[in-house]
Amino acid sequence: MILVMTGLYLTTLTFIQDGAPNNVGTLVNFRKRQKAAEVIEEIQKWQSKPFNYAKVDHIHDYIMECLNKFDNRPDVSDEFWNLSLEREPREREDERMARLLQETGFL
Repeated sequence: MILVMTGLYLTTLTFIQDGAPNNVGTLVNFRKRQKAAEVIEEIQKWQSKPFNYAKVDHIHDYIMECLNKFDNRPDVSDEFWNLSLEREPREREDERMARLLQETGFL
């Protein structure tokens, strides 16, 4: 979950940075800064809470067994990428922009 959230925050911050101008005319775009600050504030909120995970042996063993299957293979990144695309196809650029606009509150 942490990796998913990290990716979401990074995507959102990148979209805010790339999708809005730094200035509106001669004025600073404070709306852009406000949106970025809201995302950073949320990240800080999650960072302030401790994660007290207990190791569950049979789950740990299962994960390690699955990962060990790939130890002897030189490069499985293409295989993982293709599996990822099967499970979650890439969005068209216009769909991605609409989703990001909605997630960042611009829509």
